[in-house]
Amino acid sequence: MRSNQAPIIGGMKNRRNYYRVLQVQPDAPVEVIRASYKTLMRELRQHPDLGGDLWNAQVLNEAHETLVDAEARQKYDRQLFERYTKKQVYGAADKTPLITIFCPFCKRPLARTARAGESCPSCKSPLSYVRDKVFDAACRRAIPRISRSGKFLYYTTWPQKGKDGEMIDLSKDGMRFRCSERLKDTMLIKISGPLLKGVARVTNLHKIQFEGYSLFSVGTRFVSVTFKEPRGGFCSSSA
Repeated sequence: MRSNQAPIIGGMKNRRNYYRVLQVQPDAPVEVIRASYKTLMRELRQHPDLGGDLWNAQVLNEAHETLVDAEARQKYDRQLFERYTKKQVYGAADKTPLITIFCPFCKRPLARTARAGESCPSCKSPLSYVRDKVFDAACRRAIPRISRSGKFLYYTTWPQKGKDGEMIDLSKDGMRFRCSERLKDTMLIKISGPLLKGVARVTNLHKIQFEGYSLFSVGTRFVSVTFKEPRGGFCSSSA
């Protein structure tokens, strides 16, 4: 019987993105894929013997078995590329990675390099680092990091219901926020809020006490981001 716990990634079997399931890049070497699989199974306790959900473990096993086998991975990459880009792959396969451009968060393969301001068709994450002209023209001095408060939603996988986060400080390169979840160091998260939308990598994590609650202070660095209202938020200008 399947557990009531939500699977790691939703959808039918042919809709799973194995790279996202294992939290690796589509060009990751086999050693990285194996290491991530072991971390998810053991350290993050996804294995049923450690209290994990059987359905999630089966998905992880399926992804691992496919991506560590060169022939199976090549076949999967072709199917994944054709499914997302609607472009058929012709010719004999070679050692050149088929998937070279992809969404930094959900790992959706892309047929071309993203234009400035373009978002992923699947998870809606920004595909590039977009700075308003104010950063290059109107600002005489950039402030490294400023205190900013504000609530937003973050996602650790896709699809997923957003989780609550509260901003502590912000710069054009990254942000720090509070949350109740212990996030994994170096993991990618999707951020969506009034000030920005982006994908960020966790760089550090500290347990803190805030208003009587035990929370985590999370430092991140942006991988891709679009700022909605940068003027006055990050820079100061003078005549």
